[in-house]
Amino acid sequence: MAQSYLQKCVLDALAKAKGNETKARALIAAQALEDNELLIALSKPHLSGIVAHAVGRQAIQQKANKDRLEDLPPLPKAPSKGQKENDFALDLLKALGGNNVAKFGAEDAAPRVGKKAASQQHVNALKLMAAKSKTNKKR
Repeated sequence: MAQSYLQKCVLDALAKAKGNETKARALIAAQALEDNELLIALSKPHLSGIVAHAVGRQAIQQKANKDRLEDLPPLPKAPSKGQKENDFALDLLKALGGNNVAKFGAEDAAPRVGKKAASQQHVNALKLMAAKSKTNKKR
C-alpha cells in the first residue's frame, strides 16, 4: 500500500510540474514535510543508511571529545590557606598555556609540517624553466 501511495504522489507531482522533474522533486519534498505517510514511504528503503550515518556521526563526536579531554593536563588544585594567590595564578597559567594544550581557534587543527629543503632535481628544473623563459622573451 505504501508503494502505491508513493507512486500516486509522485505521479501527481509530475502532473502538477508538467513533467519537470526538478519542480516535481520540490513539490514532493514540501508535501513530505506535511504528510508523515509520504515521508515514511520515501525514507523506508534508505532507513538503514540514515541510521548508520546518525550513529556513526555521534560515535565519532563522542570519541573525539573523550580523546580531547584525556589529552589535557590536569588543572592545579585550588590554593590552600598557606599558599599565596599569585602562586595559584601562575600554576593555572602554566596549565593552560603548556605545550600540549589546545589553542583557541586551533583545537582541531593538525600540527604544521615543517618546510623541507627542495631537492636538487627540483632546483635544476626551476633553473631550466627560468633559462627557457629568458630565451623566449628575446625573440
